[in-house]
Amino acid sequence: MSSDEVKLSPEEVDRVQGIINQAYTDMEGVALGIGGHGANVSTAYNGSGTGRAVENYEDLGRAGQALAEALDGLSMDLGLTANTGRETDLDAQNVLNNVQMQGPTPDAGIAARI
Repeated sequence: MSSDEVKLSPEEVDRVQGIINQAYTDMEGVALGIGGHGANVSTAYNGSGTGRAVENYEDLGRAGQALAEALDGLSMDLGLTANTGRETDLDAQNVLNNVQMQGPTPDAGIAARI
């Protein structure tokens, strides 16, 4: 039986967030560069295809920026999920630390007679 569920430790979540944040930064930079190529195309070329080339580069730049923003949102969601998990773990640990064992009370007198 296989499961699509993935479990990550807090350390793994931090590592994945770092990867996503780097991807966001890289994608944002690439998107700005690609979008800027539209202006370069219109300066370098004259002809009927120039307008379409400029539009293509601008569209690619916007799509890249949208992807970068989606990566940023994913990172934030992952961070919230990780924080909730950490808080839940801490709450559970606190409950366990405050539990008093129920059972018979030891009688030192009986133990002394044995």
